[in-house]
Amino acid sequence: MSAEGDDARSPGRRWAIFLVPASIYLFSYFHRVAPAVVATDLMREFAIPASTLGALAAIYPYTFAAMALVAGSLVETLGSRWTLTTGCVAVGAGSVLFGIAPVFSVAVAGRLLTSLGASVILVAWLTLLAQWFRADEFATVSGSTQGVGNVGALLASTPLALAVEVLGWRESFVVIGAGTMLLAIGSAPLLRDRPLALTATPAVHGPETLGAVLRGIPSVIANARTWPPALAAAAVYATAIAFLGLWGAPYLMHVYGLDRVQAASTLAPMPMGLIVGSPLVGWLSDRWFQRRRVPFVVFTALYTLCWLPLALATLRLPPALLPLLFFGMGLTASALILVWACVREVNDPARVGIAMGFCNMPIFLVFAVVQWLLGVVLDAHWEGLAVSGARLYTPRAYEAAFSVCLAIAAAGVVSAALVTETRGRNVWRPATAR
Repeated sequence: MSAEGDDARSPGRRWAIFLVPASIYLFSYFHRVAPAVVATDLMREFAIPASTLGALAAIYPYTFAAMALVAGSLVETLGSRWTLTTGCVAVGAGSVLFGIAPVFSVAVAGRLLTSLGASVILVAWLTLLAQWFRADEFATVSGSTQGVGNVGALLASTPLALAVEVLGWRESFVVIGAGTMLLAIGSAPLLRDRPLALTATPAVHGPETLGAVLRGIPSVIANARTWPPALAAAAVYATAIAFLGLWGAPYLMHVYGLDRVQAASTLAPMPMGLIVGSPLVGWLSDRWFQRRRVPFVVFTALYTLCWLPLALATLRLPPALLPLLFFGMGLTASALILVWACVREVNDPARVGIAMGFCNMPIFLVFAVVQWLLGVVLDAHWEGLAVSGARLYTPRAYEAAFSVCLAIAAAGVVSAALVTETRGRNVWRPATAR
């Protein structure tokens, strides 16, 4: 293909670069929230309480946090193409291992392998998007990544619940893992790190040495303007995914008496809201507001209000209104997608991979702590009820846990208000120019 045919301005090529990683990220996100549907099965199969299940689920975010800067470094040294495909293979292999695990320790190993693979996928995709799309399109296309991801979350709700009912939870994870590995093999030939026309430009370099990449890390971490958007996104993401990915289904089963498929179907509007809201928030920021802070604050505040019916017994909703609440939670939680534009625009443009990767550190550290903390709160309020070895928690226990989420989401509003307003432009300056 000629340089002209592969130019970043070529719509066909740009959208191919968008869609191929999208299919990989969809599977990555599926595995992120899948434990919610099989939470009761896991507690019964391995005879574990909620706190241990929360610790198992927390492997994912702890790994993401630990790999945050590693992922950025891999992207800038190996390139996005190989980082994406290698990560996808690891996700699939980990899913298969999780499905065949004879004991809990092997399930932990499978979850860890899945997490290691998934931890590099979004960073690599966002770096590709930064190379192939203009700055004034970045919030929109980066927001669309979460729309794609939540298609994966949607597949991890009712479709996964139905698959588990038909095949069993173990067989379902094995089949899905095998499909993920096949996807990785088919994707590698279709990806390219940057347009040929851009690669041919002398000012643009290929993959950097590890030493050069490592020297760029401190400037991102030490930049005070990096932290407010990352912490605001962490507050939203941690609470939303802790609910969607682990405790939402048990809550609906224990408090409202729904079965597994009913609970998954009731939760399904939440990823639908994220699918709609993620590109919408990005588009509003890029095109309508032409601002970052205002939509960040507004959507985060609305998201916080959505926790009130879950945390306060006096505001508990009837079952018929729950899908509407969960759609609203997903729609407003889409505020978190602005983190990538905000962080990119206050850091060195030559360090996109590092800046994108850094975002995962606070986001997933907070997520891991919240997953574990909610399990601890639930266990602290457990009244001794159990069915077939799986603990049952009362409405009071869930309200206590979700009050923690309400407080964390409120802290996210404060962080969003401290975001540096860039008006969609990069405002970074080297230290010598300040």
